[in-house]
Amino acid sequence: MADYIDRQAAIDATWFEPSYTDPLNVLTEVRDRLKALPSAQPEKRYTEEELRVFAHGISLSLLSKRSAQHWQYDEDTATEIKFLERLYDKVSADMKGGQG
Repeated sequence: MADYIDRQAAIDATWFEPSYTDPLNVLTEVRDRLKALPSAQPEKRYTEEELRVFAHGISLSLLSKRSAQHWQYDEDTATEIKFLERLYDKVSADMKGGQG
């Protein structure tokens, strides 16, 4: 996977007074400064195993709340079910690589 840096940070990193006069040393210095810039790609917040555990817990909560809803409808429980469904979708997206 490619590692991207912020465009403005890259531009800022190239505007400097080089400490060398030899073009090869200048290029090396520019390269080193670019490598030192932070990545624009966010690091993953959770491991795949943690995401699986989250999804499993959400699934269990949904199962419980849907079962309760089956026997006696409750508006608050319906709201919680909708929330958990959205949360499950977000965790699933993170598991597929859409984390951020």
